[in-house]
Amino acid sequence: MAQQSSYFQKNNLTLPDQKGSTQLGRAVTATKAARAREEEQVALRQDQVRQDKIWREFVEAEWRGRKCWYQNWSFLKDYDPLGKKKEQKPLPKFVSVFSETIPNTTNQAIGSRMNTELGRMLVNMDYFINSGGRKKKLENELQPC
Repeated sequence: MAQQSSYFQKNNLTLPDQKGSTQLGRAVTATKAARAREEEQVALRQDQVRQDKIWREFVEAEWRGRKCWYQNWSFLKDYDPLGKKKEQKPLPKFVSVFSETIPNTTNQAIGSRMNTELGRMLVNMDYFINSGGRKKKLENELQPC
């Protein structure tokens, strides 16, 4: 008697009549393409001259795209979505290099968190935990005569 195979092959997530598949159902061509792409990347990393040439071509394409955008689409930056001309805001005479909203130093980063509900709770917990080690006024019976 021939053994009857199940709908799914043992240890395989593909149908029995599917050909050209791997165990997890990925197409063999996809793994070949990935392997070829990886080999190309390795070869590119080894060939510095070719890598530099590709980089220069990429930069040149960016410049061409920038010029093309400026010629074809730059007018959009002067108008709002409804087609009305935007008014240019005058630039301020002085701009501080320090941020008013984002902490500039590590101490400000820590201190900025103390104004939250969690920060206030931590300050209160710290106050009560350390209250035993603070100076206290002595009671009457412990006062010097």
